[in-house]
Amino acid sequence: MTDTTTDSDVYLSVRTDRLFKTVFANPDDTRLMNAVLSEALEEPVEVLEFFPTELAVRNKKERVKVLDVLLQTKDGNFLNVEVNTSFDLATRVRNLAYFTSFYSQKVQRGEEYDTKSDFIHIDFDFNKNESEGKKKIYRLLDEENLTPYVEHFKMITINIENVKKEWYDKNIQGDKENIHLVMLGASEEELVELSKKDELVKEFDQKMYILNSDGTFIRTVSEEEDKERLTNTRISLAKEEAAEEATNNRNIEIAKSMLEESPELGMEKIAKITGLPIAEIEKLKEENEHI
Repeated sequence: MTDTTTDSDVYLSVRTDRLFKTVFANPDDTRLMNAVLSEALEEPVEVLEFFPTELAVRNKKERVKVLDVLLQTKDGNFLNVEVNTSFDLATRVRNLAYFTSFYSQKVQRGEEYDTKSDFIHIDFDFNKNESEGKKKIYRLLDEENLTPYVEHFKMITINIENVKKEWYDKNIQGDKENIHLVMLGASEEELVELSKKDELVKEFDQKMYILNSDGTFIRTVSEEEDKERLTNTRISLAKEEAAEEATNNRNIEIAKSMLEESPELGMEKIAKITGLPIAEIEKLKEENEHI
C-alpha cells in the first residue's frame, strides 16, 4: 500500500534530480522528454535511447544527477545529449568533467571516432540571474579566429527562470512557445493554470501531483538530500578545523621566533600578538630554554 502522507509545506520540483529522472527518464513514454528537449534545442527531436549513467563512471553518487540520452532530429541526425538539473556557477567545472567523460565514452565507434553525431551537454539553470539571459551556448574555440576545435561538441545553459519570466511578461494567452520549459520552473499553482493550455503539461502536472503525494517517495528523496547536507557539513567543518590548525601552528612558530629574537616583549605581549594562551607561551619559553 502506498503511503500518501506528506508534508503540505513541501513541494518537490524537477530541480530535485531524482524527481526529474522519475518523470522524464521513461523509455516507454518519451513524449515529455521529447517536448522539453525540442524546445531546449530549438528543433524537433525524439528520444531513441536512455543510456545507463551508472556504467563506466568515476563517481556513481554524483553521476546519478545526470541523464544521458540519444536523440534523433527530424533530418535524421543523431544527438548524444547529457542533461543536468543541478547547475550553478560552482558546478561548471564538475559538469564539464562529466561531459568530457561522456564524450570520450560515446565518441568511439569501433575502430573509428564518431565525427558526424553531435555531443551536447544541457544545463537547466533554475537560479534567478537576469544577466545570464535565457540561453547560452559554449564551445571549444580558437582564441584568434573563434573557430571551433570540433564542430560537434557544445554545452548549452538554459536559464529556466529567465525563460519563464519572459513568457509571463509577454502575457501570452494562447501561445505555447517554450511552455514545456516554463513548466519545469512552475510552482504548484502555476502548473494548474499552465495545464489548461497544453495536454502534455497537464500530464506533467498529474505526475508531479502523484509523486508529491507519495510520502514514501518524498521521504526517500529527503533522506538522500539530508545525507548530502550532512556530508557537506562534515566536509565544511573539517576544512574549518584544518584552517584553524594551520593558523594555530603558524602562530606557534611566530611565538617561538619572538621568544628567541625579541624576549624583551614579554610573554603577555607575545600572547596578545599571536592570540595564543599565556600558558602556551610559557610552555614554549620553557621548551626554548631547554634546547
